[in-house]
Amino acid sequence: MTIRFTMLGSGAVRDNPRRAGPSQILQVGDQTLMFDCGRSAATSLAAAGGACEAIDRLFLTHLHFDHVVDLPYIVFTGWVKGREARLGIHGPVGTGDFVSRIIRPPFEQDIDSRVGHGKDLESLDPDVSEVAGAGEFLVDDGYRVSAAPVDHANMPALVYRVDAGDRRVVITGDGKPDEGFTDFCRGADLLAVECSGTPEFLAEQPWGHWHLRPADIARIATEAEVKRVMIKHLVIEDITGDRTAPYRMAEQVRQGYGGEVIVAEDGLVVGLS
Repeated sequence: MTIRFTMLGSGAVRDNPRRAGPSQILQVGDQTLMFDCGRSAATSLAAAGGACEAIDRLFLTHLHFDHVVDLPYIVFTGWVKGREARLGIHGPVGTGDFVSRIIRPPFEQDIDSRVGHGKDLESLDPDVSEVAGAGEFLVDDGYRVSAAPVDHANMPALVYRVDAGDRRVVITGDGKPDEGFTDFCRGADLLAVECSGTPEFLAEQPWGHWHLRPADIARIATEAEVKRVMIKHLVIEDITGDRTAPYRMAEQVRQGYGGEVIVAEDGLVVGLS
């Protein structure tokens, strides 16, 4: 079975032209799983050879706008291009209400216009499932998906783990996990984890306590015996413009972790099978 991870967007809130907003896909056999859909996710997906209508499931880590702003575009483009089945969306508590508000009401005129010209509504509305607690919540053909909660900005937020055969991939959004996160990551072949800034940078931000430090990542990856770490959500570059900062953070992770550390770049592909 082919398992391949593609980083679509390694940036965060700011409009950094080098780094799209948070998004990545994991291809497991013939299934395409998307995790978050921030700014330019659909364009990055197309650049990687993918298509909105071919996404089988979309997993949202939380509902901060930088992680979900491309959701309407992905839904409508998939619909216009002939999606054969409804898009499955999974996310934290509140996802159902969010999706119901952002698809139909704002685009009522658009939908009516297209339906009036023969477009079928059958595949427009996503099939939404909220993930309310920790543990395995989805078993599909060849893979299983589990979730764990994280502490992030007083809002529901999740980390996801995909187990496919003997491969394990953990994908975070933002936030600090609890003590059980080490076991959640145990033996992962890839931990794609937010690393928003150096300790000094985060200490100066009012939201800095919402995020992991490089030393936290090193400790978790070491204790969990993770094989490979990819740092993403590189806020420090977005704000300061310092392109060397992500590589300094990678070195800080390496100080406490002996495995491979990768700085995410848009379009980067990691084969796992």
